[in-house]
Amino acid sequence: MIGRKCLTAFLLAIFAISLTVSFVFADPLRVTVRAVPVTAAQTYLKTIPARFKKATGIDLKIEFIPSRELRRRLITAAETKAGPDALMVVYNGAITVKDSLEPLDDVMSDLAPKHGGFYDLYKDGGFIDGKWLAAPFMTTSQVMTYRKDLLKKIGENPPDTWEDALRIGKKLKAAKLAPWAESLGSHVIDPSTTVNSILWGYGSRQISKDGKKITLDSEGTRAGLRFIKKAYKEAWPKAVIQWKILENNQTFLAGKTGMTINSPSIWWKASTKKKWKTLYENTGFTLIPKGPGGRHSTAIPQYLVVFKYSKKKKEAKEFIKFMAKEEIQLEFSRKSWMWTPTYKGLGAKLPQNEYYKVMTDQANYAHVPGWPGPPSRAGAEAHERFVLVSMAQRYVQGQQTVDETIKQAVKELQKIYNIK
Repeated sequence: MIGRKCLTAFLLAIFAISLTVSFVFADPLRVTVRAVPVTAAQTYLKTIPARFKKATGIDLKIEFIPSRELRRRLITAAETKAGPDALMVVYNGAITVKDSLEPLDDVMSDLAPKHGGFYDLYKDGGFIDGKWLAAPFMTTSQVMTYRKDLLKKIGENPPDTWEDALRIGKKLKAAKLAPWAESLGSHVIDPSTTVNSILWGYGSRQISKDGKKITLDSEGTRAGLRFIKKAYKEAWPKAVIQWKILENNQTFLAGKTGMTINSPSIWWKASTKKKWKTLYENTGFTLIPKGPGGRHSTAIPQYLVVFKYSKKKKEAKEFIKFMAKEEIQLEFSRKSWMWTPTYKGLGAKLPQNEYYKVMTDQANYAHVPGWPGPPSRAGAEAHERFVLVSMAQRYVQGQQTVDETIKQAVKELQKIYNIK
Protein backbone atom coordinates (compact mmCIF):
# COMPACT_ATOMS: atom_id res chain seq x y z
CA MET A 1 0.00 0.00 0.00
CA ILE A 2 2.84 2.36 0.92
CA GLY A 3 4.60 1.45 -2.30
CA ARG A 4 1.57 2.39 -4.36
CA LYS A 5 1.25 5.73 -2.56
CA CYS A 6 4.93 6.46 -3.14
CA LEU A 7 4.62 5.53 -6.81
CA THR A 8 1.56 7.75 -7.23
CA ALA A 9 3.31 10.66 -5.52
CA PHE A 10 6.40 10.12 -7.67
CA LEU A 11 4.37 10.10 -10.89
CA LEU A 12 2.47 13.23 -9.87
CA ALA A 13 5.75 14.98 -9.13
CA ILE A 14 7.17 14.00 -12.51
CA PHE A 15 3.99 15.24 -14.21
CA ALA A 16 4.17 18.57 -12.37
CA ILE A 17 7.83 18.99 -13.29
CA SER A 18 7.09 18.24 -16.95
CA LEU A 19 4.35 20.87 -16.98
CA THR A 20 6.70 23.41 -15.44
CA VAL A 21 9.46 22.62 -17.92
CA SER A 22 7.00 22.82 -20.82
CA PHE A 23 5.79 26.20 -19.60
CA VAL A 24 9.29 27.57 -19.10
CA PHE A 25 10.54 26.44 -22.47
CA ALA A 26 7.32 27.01 -24.45
CA ASP A 27 7.86 28.82 -27.72
CA PRO A 28 6.83 32.48 -27.61
CA LEU A 29 4.38 34.05 -30.01
CA ARG A 30 6.48 35.12 -33.00
CA VAL A 31 5.60 38.28 -34.88
CA THR A 32 7.56 39.80 -37.77
CA VAL A 33 7.23 43.51 -38.61
CA ARG A 34 9.21 46.02 -40.64
CA ALA A 35 11.98 47.98 -38.97
CA VAL A 36 11.14 51.64 -38.40
CA PRO A 37 13.71 54.25 -39.50
CA VAL A 38 12.85 56.56 -36.60
CA THR A 39 14.91 55.54 -33.58
CA ALA A 40 12.29 56.53 -31.01
CA ALA A 41 9.63 54.43 -32.74
CA GLN A 42 11.91 51.41 -33.05
CA THR A 43 12.82 51.71 -29.38
CA TYR A 44 9.14 51.91 -28.50
CA LEU A 45 8.32 48.74 -30.43
CA LYS A 46 11.04 46.94 -28.52
CA THR A 47 9.12 47.62 -25.29
CA ILE A 48 5.99 45.93 -26.61
CA PRO A 49 6.91 42.30 -25.68
CA ALA A 50 7.26 43.19 -21.98
CA ARG A 51 4.07 45.28 -22.02
CA PHE A 52 2.16 42.57 -23.86
CA LYS A 53 3.39 39.92 -21.40
CA LYS A 54 2.29 42.06 -18.45
CA ALA A 55 -1.15 42.62 -19.97
CA THR A 56 -1.84 39.08 -21.22
CA GLY A 57 0.72 36.70 -19.73
CA ILE A 58 1.78 35.73 -23.26
CA ASP A 59 5.45 35.58 -24.22
CA LEU A 60 6.18 37.51 -27.40
CA LYS A 61 9.16 37.78 -29.70
CA ILE A 62 9.19 40.52 -32.34
CA GLU A 63 11.48 40.19 -35.34
CA PHE A 64 12.34 43.34 -37.29
CA ILE A 65 13.16 43.11 -40.99
CA PRO A 66 13.59 45.72 -43.77
CA SER A 67 10.33 46.71 -45.44
CA ARG A 68 11.56 45.35 -48.78
CA GLU A 69 11.75 41.87 -47.21
CA LEU A 70 8.12 41.73 -46.07
CA ARG A 71 6.71 40.35 -49.30
CA ARG A 72 9.39 37.68 -49.66
CA ARG A 73 8.85 36.57 -46.07
CA LEU A 74 5.07 36.50 -46.60
CA ILE A 75 5.28 34.23 -49.64
CA THR A 76 7.96 31.99 -48.11
CA ALA A 77 5.93 31.46 -44.94
CA ALA A 78 2.79 30.66 -46.93
CA GLU A 79 4.58 28.17 -49.19
CA THR A 80 6.63 26.41 -46.51
CA LYS A 81 4.01 26.64 -43.74
CA ALA A 82 6.77 27.71 -41.40
CA GLY A 83 7.89 31.00 -39.94
CA PRO A 84 6.26 33.65 -37.76
CA ASP A 85 2.79 33.26 -36.31
CA ALA A 86 1.85 36.77 -37.45
CA LEU A 87 3.42 39.04 -40.05
CA MET A 88 3.06 42.62 -41.21
CA VAL A 89 1.93 43.13 -44.81
CA VAL A 90 1.49 46.33 -46.81
CA TYR A 91 -0.89 47.46 -49.55
CA ASN A 92 -2.94 44.49 -50.79
CA GLY A 93 -0.26 41.87 -50.11
CA ALA A 94 -2.61 39.66 -48.11
CA ILE A 95 -4.57 38.74 -51.23
CA THR A 96 -1.54 37.00 -52.73
CA VAL A 97 -1.56 34.29 -50.03
CA LYS A 98 -5.19 34.44 -48.95
CA ASP A 99 -5.63 30.66 -48.69
CA SER A 100 -2.85 30.52 -46.09
CA LEU A 101 -4.34 33.13 -43.79
CA GLU A 102 -6.52 32.74 -40.72
CA PRO A 103 -9.82 34.68 -40.86
CA LEU A 104 -9.89 37.55 -38.38
CA ASP A 105 -13.59 38.41 -38.35
CA ASP A 106 -13.89 37.62 -34.64
CA VAL A 107 -11.13 40.12 -33.89
CA MET A 108 -12.49 42.77 -36.23
CA SER A 109 -16.01 42.54 -34.82
CA ASP A 110 -14.57 43.79 -31.53
CA LEU A 111 -12.28 46.44 -32.99
CA ALA A 112 -14.11 47.96 -35.97
CA PRO A 113 -16.82 49.94 -34.09
CA LYS A 114 -14.34 51.78 -31.86
CA HIS A 115 -13.10 55.37 -32.22
CA GLY A 116 -15.20 56.19 -35.27
CA GLY A 117 -14.20 53.05 -37.15
CA PHE A 118 -11.28 52.28 -39.44
CA TYR A 119 -10.43 54.28 -42.56
CA ASP A 120 -12.03 52.80 -45.70
CA LEU A 121 -8.52 52.27 -47.03
CA TYR A 122 -8.09 49.22 -44.81
CA LYS A 123 -11.06 47.38 -46.21
CA ASP A 124 -9.58 47.72 -49.70
CA GLY A 125 -6.66 45.49 -48.75
CA GLY A 126 -7.85 43.52 -45.73
CA PHE A 127 -11.45 42.46 -46.40
CA ILE A 128 -11.06 39.64 -48.91
CA ASP A 129 -13.74 37.30 -50.31
CA GLY A 130 -16.23 38.45 -47.71
CA LYS A 131 -14.00 38.10 -44.65
CA TRP A 132 -11.21 39.91 -42.87
CA LEU A 133 -7.85 38.27 -43.57
CA ALA A 134 -5.66 41.23 -42.63
CA ALA A 135 -6.20 43.42 -39.57
CA PRO A 136 -5.33 47.15 -39.69
CA PHE A 137 -2.12 48.06 -37.86
CA MET A 138 -1.04 51.62 -38.82
CA THR A 139 -0.93 53.76 -41.94
CA THR A 140 1.58 56.02 -43.65
CA SER A 141 -0.05 58.80 -45.62
CA GLN A 142 1.68 60.20 -48.67
CA VAL A 143 1.31 63.98 -48.58
CA MET A 144 2.55 66.99 -50.52
CA THR A 145 5.73 68.26 -48.87
CA TYR A 146 6.88 71.78 -49.77
CA ARG A 147 9.33 74.54 -48.88
CA LYS A 148 7.44 77.34 -47.17
CA ASP A 149 10.20 79.85 -47.83
CA LEU A 150 10.31 79.14 -51.57
CA LEU A 151 6.56 79.38 -52.05
CA LYS A 152 6.63 82.68 -50.17
CA LYS A 153 9.26 83.99 -52.59
CA ILE A 154 7.01 83.35 -55.58
CA GLY A 155 3.87 84.57 -53.80
CA GLU A 156 2.11 81.22 -53.69
CA ASN A 157 0.17 79.18 -51.16
CA PRO A 158 0.46 75.38 -51.13
CA PRO A 159 -1.49 73.79 -54.01
CA ASP A 160 -5.07 72.60 -53.65
CA THR A 161 -5.48 71.34 -57.23
CA TRP A 162 -3.14 69.75 -59.76
CA GLU A 163 -3.39 72.91 -61.87
CA ASP A 164 -2.25 74.88 -58.81
CA ALA A 165 0.73 72.53 -58.48
CA LEU A 166 1.66 73.03 -62.13
CA ARG A 167 1.43 76.79 -61.85
CA ILE A 168 3.65 76.74 -58.75
CA GLY A 169 6.07 74.36 -60.45
CA LYS A 170 6.40 76.61 -63.49
CA LYS A 171 6.99 79.66 -61.28
CA LEU A 172 9.65 77.83 -59.25
CA LYS A 173 11.38 76.83 -62.47
CA ALA A 174 11.20 80.32 -63.94
CA ALA A 175 12.65 81.80 -60.75
CA LYS A 176 15.43 79.19 -60.86
CA LEU A 177 14.46 77.95 -57.42
CA ALA A 178 14.35 74.32 -56.25
CA PRO A 179 11.61 72.85 -58.49
CA TRP A 180 8.51 70.75 -58.06
CA ALA A 181 9.54 67.15 -58.76
CA GLU A 182 7.65 63.83 -58.70
CA SER A 183 9.16 60.35 -59.03
CA LEU A 184 8.40 58.69 -62.36
CA GLY A 185 10.70 55.67 -62.36
CA SER A 186 9.65 52.09 -61.64
CA HIS A 187 8.83 51.39 -58.01
CA VAL A 188 5.73 50.31 -56.08
CA ILE A 189 5.76 53.35 -53.76
CA ASP A 190 6.71 56.87 -54.91
CA PRO A 191 6.29 56.59 -58.72
CA SER A 192 3.06 54.64 -58.26
CA THR A 193 1.83 57.37 -55.92
CA THR A 194 2.61 60.00 -58.57
CA VAL A 195 0.79 58.22 -61.37
CA ASN A 196 -2.17 56.84 -59.42
CA SER A 197 -2.89 60.08 -57.59
CA ILE A 198 -2.93 62.12 -60.80
CA LEU A 199 -4.86 59.59 -62.87
CA TRP A 200 -7.48 59.09 -60.16
CA GLY A 201 -7.72 62.87 -59.72
CA TYR A 202 -8.61 63.22 -63.39
CA GLY A 203 -11.22 60.45 -63.22
CA SER A 204 -9.23 57.46 -64.45
CA ARG A 205 -10.10 54.00 -63.08
CA GLN A 206 -8.33 50.85 -64.22
CA ILE A 207 -11.23 48.52 -63.41
CA SER A 208 -14.91 48.72 -62.52
CA LYS A 209 -16.03 48.57 -58.91
CA ASP A 210 -17.27 45.00 -59.31
CA GLY A 211 -13.97 43.93 -60.88
CA LYS A 212 -15.59 42.65 -64.06
CA LYS A 213 -14.59 45.26 -66.63
CA ILE A 214 -11.33 46.99 -67.54
CA THR A 215 -12.20 50.70 -67.62
CA LEU A 216 -8.80 52.29 -68.25
CA ASP A 217 -9.60 53.43 -71.80
CA SER A 218 -11.37 56.65 -70.82
CA GLU A 219 -11.20 60.41 -71.18
CA GLY A 220 -10.15 60.58 -67.52
CA THR A 221 -7.06 58.48 -68.27
CA ARG A 222 -6.21 60.63 -71.30
CA ALA A 223 -6.58 63.84 -69.28
CA GLY A 224 -4.43 62.47 -66.48
CA LEU A 225 -1.68 61.32 -68.82
CA ARG A 226 -1.66 64.64 -70.64
CA PHE A 227 -1.27 66.44 -67.32
CA ILE A 228 1.66 64.18 -66.31
CA LYS A 229 3.39 64.88 -69.62
CA LYS A 230 2.78 68.61 -69.31
CA ALA A 231 4.16 68.68 -65.77
CA TYR A 232 7.19 66.67 -66.89
CA LYS A 233 7.90 69.07 -69.75
CA GLU A 234 7.11 72.36 -68.02
CA ALA A 235 7.99 71.90 -64.35
CA TRP A 236 9.68 68.65 -63.31
CA PRO A 237 13.42 67.95 -63.73
CA LYS A 238 13.98 65.44 -66.54
CA ALA A 239 15.83 63.16 -64.10
CA VAL A 240 12.55 62.17 -62.41
CA ILE A 241 11.97 59.57 -65.13
CA GLN A 242 14.65 57.53 -63.31
CA TRP A 243 13.61 58.36 -59.74
CA LYS A 244 12.36 55.43 -57.68
CA ILE A 245 12.17 55.63 -53.88
CA LEU A 246 14.92 57.78 -52.32
CA GLU A 247 15.68 60.44 -54.89
CA ASN A 248 12.96 62.90 -53.88
CA ASN A 249 14.02 62.56 -50.23
CA GLN A 250 17.67 63.12 -51.09
CA THR A 251 17.13 66.05 -53.43
CA PHE A 252 14.74 67.77 -51.01
CA LEU A 253 17.30 67.45 -48.19
CA ALA A 254 19.99 68.74 -50.55
CA GLY A 255 17.91 71.82 -51.34
CA LYS A 256 17.40 70.75 -54.97
CA THR A 257 13.66 70.05 -54.73
CA GLY A 258 11.12 72.53 -53.43
CA MET A 259 7.89 70.50 -53.58
CA THR A 260 7.23 66.76 -53.83
CA ILE A 261 4.87 64.01 -52.69
CA ASN A 262 6.34 61.90 -49.92
CA SER A 263 5.70 60.49 -46.50
CA PRO A 264 6.98 62.74 -43.68
CA SER A 265 10.25 60.81 -43.67
CA ILE A 266 11.89 63.89 -45.22
CA TRP A 267 10.83 66.06 -42.31
CA TRP A 268 11.98 63.50 -39.75
CA LYS A 269 15.37 63.17 -41.45
CA ALA A 270 15.74 66.96 -41.51
CA SER A 271 15.22 67.00 -37.75
CA THR A 272 18.23 64.77 -37.11
CA LYS A 273 21.07 67.13 -38.06
CA LYS A 274 21.89 70.77 -37.33
CA LYS A 275 22.81 71.42 -40.96
CA TRP A 276 19.15 70.87 -41.91
CA LYS A 277 17.71 73.10 -39.17
CA THR A 278 16.54 75.84 -41.57
CA LEU A 279 15.11 73.24 -43.96
CA TYR A 280 13.28 71.54 -41.11
CA GLU A 281 11.74 74.81 -39.97
CA ASN A 282 10.63 75.66 -43.52
CA THR A 283 9.08 72.30 -44.43
CA GLY A 284 5.32 72.36 -44.81
CA PHE A 285 2.64 69.76 -45.57
CA THR A 286 -0.61 69.86 -47.46
CA LEU A 287 -3.04 67.37 -48.93
CA ILE A 288 -2.20 65.75 -52.26
CA PRO A 289 -3.89 67.97 -54.88
CA LYS A 290 -7.29 67.22 -56.31
CA GLY A 291 -8.38 67.12 -59.93
CA PRO A 292 -11.70 67.26 -61.80
CA GLY A 293 -12.34 63.71 -60.56
CA GLY A 294 -11.76 64.57 -56.91
CA ARG A 295 -8.94 64.20 -54.40
CA HIS A 296 -7.42 60.72 -54.40
CA SER A 297 -4.11 59.21 -53.43
CA THR A 298 -2.33 56.07 -52.45
CA ALA A 299 -1.05 55.52 -48.93
CA ILE A 300 0.97 52.75 -47.32
CA PRO A 301 -1.46 50.82 -45.10
CA GLN A 302 0.11 48.24 -42.83
CA TYR A 303 -1.77 45.17 -41.66
CA LEU A 304 -1.15 42.12 -39.48
CA VAL A 305 -1.98 38.67 -40.82
CA VAL A 306 -2.06 35.35 -38.96
CA PHE A 307 -1.05 32.14 -40.70
CA LYS A 308 -3.25 29.05 -40.60
CA TYR A 309 -0.23 26.90 -39.77
CA SER A 310 0.36 28.78 -36.53
CA LYS A 311 -0.22 26.91 -33.29
CA LYS A 312 -0.69 30.23 -31.55
CA LYS A 313 -3.56 31.73 -33.49
CA LYS A 314 -5.43 32.67 -30.31
CA GLU A 315 -2.34 34.43 -28.92
CA ALA A 316 -1.74 36.18 -32.26
CA LYS A 317 -5.27 37.56 -32.21
CA GLU A 318 -4.68 38.88 -28.70
CA PHE A 319 -1.60 40.68 -30.04
CA ILE A 320 -3.66 42.32 -32.79
CA LYS A 321 -6.15 43.53 -30.18
CA PHE A 322 -3.33 44.81 -27.99
CA MET A 323 -1.75 46.83 -30.81
CA ALA A 324 -5.15 48.34 -31.62
CA LYS A 325 -5.52 49.80 -28.13
CA GLU A 326 -5.93 53.56 -28.07
CA GLU A 327 -2.86 54.22 -25.95
CA ILE A 328 -0.64 52.03 -28.15
CA GLN A 329 -1.88 53.62 -31.37
CA LEU A 330 -1.39 57.15 -30.05
CA GLU A 331 1.98 56.56 -28.36
CA PHE A 332 3.42 54.84 -31.41
CA SER A 333 2.12 57.52 -33.77
CA ARG A 334 3.70 60.29 -31.70
CA LYS A 335 7.07 58.56 -31.80
CA SER A 336 7.09 57.31 -35.38
CA TRP A 337 6.54 60.62 -37.28
CA MET A 338 5.26 58.80 -40.36
CA TRP A 339 2.66 56.35 -38.99
CA THR A 340 -0.78 57.42 -37.86
CA PRO A 341 -3.62 55.53 -36.12
CA THR A 342 -5.93 53.21 -38.00
CA TYR A 343 -9.02 54.74 -36.39
CA LYS A 344 -10.61 57.88 -37.81
CA GLY A 345 -11.44 59.27 -34.39
CA LEU A 346 -7.96 59.12 -32.89
CA GLY A 347 -6.55 61.88 -35.06
CA ALA A 348 -8.19 64.47 -32.81
CA LYS A 349 -6.20 63.09 -29.85
CA LEU A 350 -2.84 63.63 -31.52
CA PRO A 351 -0.95 66.93 -31.18
CA GLN A 352 -2.98 69.51 -33.08
CA ASN A 353 -0.40 70.76 -35.56
CA GLU A 354 -0.08 71.01 -39.33
CA TYR A 355 1.72 67.68 -39.64
CA TYR A 356 -0.78 65.46 -37.83
CA LYS A 357 -3.78 67.24 -39.31
CA VAL A 358 -2.63 66.69 -42.89
CA MET A 359 -1.52 63.10 -42.23
CA THR A 360 -4.81 62.04 -40.70
CA ASP A 361 -6.96 64.00 -43.19
CA GLN A 362 -5.10 62.52 -46.16
CA ALA A 363 -6.04 58.99 -45.10
CA ASN A 364 -9.67 59.84 -45.92
CA TYR A 365 -8.72 60.16 -49.60
CA ALA A 366 -6.38 57.18 -49.86
CA HIS A 367 -6.86 53.90 -51.71
CA VAL A 368 -4.97 50.69 -52.29
CA PRO A 369 -3.61 50.25 -55.86
CA GLY A 370 -6.25 48.45 -57.91
CA TRP A 371 -9.05 50.63 -56.55
CA PRO A 372 -11.98 50.83 -57.09
CA GLY A 373 -12.06 47.11 -57.86
CA PRO A 374 -12.39 44.59 -55.02
CA PRO A 375 -9.21 43.14 -53.47
CA SER A 376 -7.72 40.70 -55.97
CA ARG A 377 -4.48 39.00 -56.94
CA ALA A 378 -4.77 40.77 -60.28
CA GLY A 379 -4.88 44.21 -58.64
CA ALA A 380 -1.75 43.40 -56.66
CA GLU A 381 0.00 41.99 -59.74
CA ALA A 382 -0.84 45.03 -61.89
CA HIS A 383 0.69 47.23 -59.20
CA GLU A 384 3.84 45.12 -58.91
CA ARG A 385 4.29 45.01 -62.70
CA PHE A 386 4.01 48.82 -62.93
CA VAL A 387 1.30 48.65 -65.59
CA LEU A 388 0.09 52.23 -65.00
CA VAL A 389 3.55 53.63 -64.31
CA SER A 390 4.91 52.12 -67.53
CA MET A 391 1.94 53.50 -69.44
CA ALA A 392 2.83 57.00 -68.22
CA GLN A 393 6.55 56.53 -68.90
CA ARG A 394 5.96 55.52 -72.53
CA TYR A 395 3.77 58.54 -73.19
CA VAL A 396 5.94 61.06 -71.37
CA GLN A 397 9.04 59.96 -73.28
CA GLY A 398 7.27 60.11 -76.64
CA GLN A 399 7.53 56.38 -77.29
CA GLN A 400 3.78 56.11 -77.92
CA THR A 401 0.79 58.36 -78.44
CA VAL A 402 -1.71 58.65 -75.62
CA ASP A 403 -4.06 56.21 -77.37
CA GLU A 404 -1.28 53.72 -78.09
CA THR A 405 0.03 53.63 -74.53
CA ILE A 406 -3.48 53.22 -73.09
CA LYS A 407 -4.21 50.42 -75.57
CA GLN A 408 -1.08 48.54 -74.50
CA ALA A 409 -1.90 48.98 -70.82
CA VAL A 410 -5.47 47.74 -71.38
CA LYS A 411 -4.12 44.56 -73.02
CA GLU A 412 -1.80 44.00 -70.06
CA LEU A 413 -4.65 44.48 -67.59
CA GLN A 414 -6.95 42.18 -69.55
CA LYS A 415 -4.32 39.46 -69.36
CA ILE A 416 -3.62 39.99 -65.65
CA TYR A 417 -7.31 40.15 -64.70
CA ASN A 418 -8.25 37.46 -67.22
CA ILE A 419 -10.92 39.75 -68.65
CA LYS A 420 -11.51 40.05 -72.39
